[in-house]
Amino acid sequence: MFLMNFLPKDRLMRSLALLMFGLLVCTTAMAGRGDEHLFPSIPGWNIQQEEQIYDANNLWDIIDGAADLFLEYAFVDLHIARYTNADSIEVKVEIYRHATPVDAFGMYSQERDPQYNFIKIGIQGYLQQGVLNFLDGVYYIKLSTYQTGLTAQNAMQMIGNKFDEHLKQENAFPAVLKIFPITGKLANTEQYVARNFLGYSFLNGAYVARYDGGSTFKVFIIETPSSEKAQAMMAEYLKVLPKDSVTRVGKNRYDIRDPHNGETIVVAWKTFLYGVLNCTDSEKRENLIKEMSTNLPK
Repeated sequence: MFLMNFLPKDRLMRSLALLMFGLLVCTTAMAGRGDEHLFPSIPGWNIQQEEQIYDANNLWDIIDGAADLFLEYAFVDLHIARYTNADSIEVKVEIYRHATPVDAFGMYSQERDPQYNFIKIGIQGYLQQGVLNFLDGVYYIKLSTYQTGLTAQNAMQMIGNKFDEHLKQENAFPAVLKIFPITGKLANTEQYVARNFLGYSFLNGAYVARYDGGSTFKVFIIETPSSEKAQAMMAEYLKVLPKDSVTRVGKNRYDIRDPHNGETIVVAWKTFLYGVLNCTDSEKRENLIKEMSTNLPK
């Protein structure tokens, strides 16, 4: 800047223009190099990466019906490539990147079904005919092929494992899931609901799991940044309920007849809100609340 004070005005403008152009080229090149690391080279396979990168501004162009749901889970970008080998097997790979592992889990949890064929890949994946989807740190990865048969299925699994090795993510489910009691919990029903839990705009970031107690019901946990935030969230909830639908039990617990969600037990303790929805077995309800209290981080 000191030298520019001595340049003629026309030379100064040209210098600034060249500088801005150089920064633009450098930034574009760096962005291109940054994207390449997502797709590993695999011996015997050619890779064709799509130039188009999808983000929050254009995700509707490729997944119009599901874009809004992805954006609820802090979606960052989507990269797509196709792998082909000499036997004409083609595997399409879609890498959905989210801001945090919790958001990636949330999106994955919304699309998985407890009846799927789950396999060990990344944190968890499921393999169907022509489809392999799995969770890998901040990435939700989808592989697909039009080819049928064991060879194509094995190819998808091999490529998926290469991605898992290549991306080097810390593969573990969110720690909050450990708070859920094990007894009665239905496998692979855990979900993360980013927004509007139970239909209320102030209940966000809820972990939910389904349980079997004769009839199915749900248990939920919301982790907040502070005990003040947990208490404020509880106060917001109580404020929208009819006064005769709330019974206070002890210092931190409320038994609620929610007009929209049925019988609900909610406890606000430290940084957590947790509870049970529509469990008709009173003994089971009490045991679940007690066990969650024990499982909370000390």
